[in-house]
Amino acid sequence: MLQTTIAAIDAEIATRKNEKLGIKFSLDLFNELVKAGKITMATFTAFGTGAFPQQLPAFDGRYYAFIDLDLDGLQFEVGVPN
Repeated sequence: MLQTTIAAIDAEIATRKNEKLGIKFSLDLFNELVKAGKITMATFTAFGTGAFPQQLPAFDGRYYAFIDLDLDGLQFEVGVPN
């Protein structure tokens, strides 16, 4: 089941024209993806400029990942900045 969800996340990312995006996950899904090694810590910087580097959780080491407690089960949402 987790592999199906990972495939759905990858498919949603593939529909985006811009690689600058974030993904919010339910707590359960976030924890499962950490166990599976799909969410790790990665360096992000302010507006991608290299300034103010911070280690933050990332899906596939590229996309900022965070927990949304309003999501349940294996829910996720891919978003892009406005």
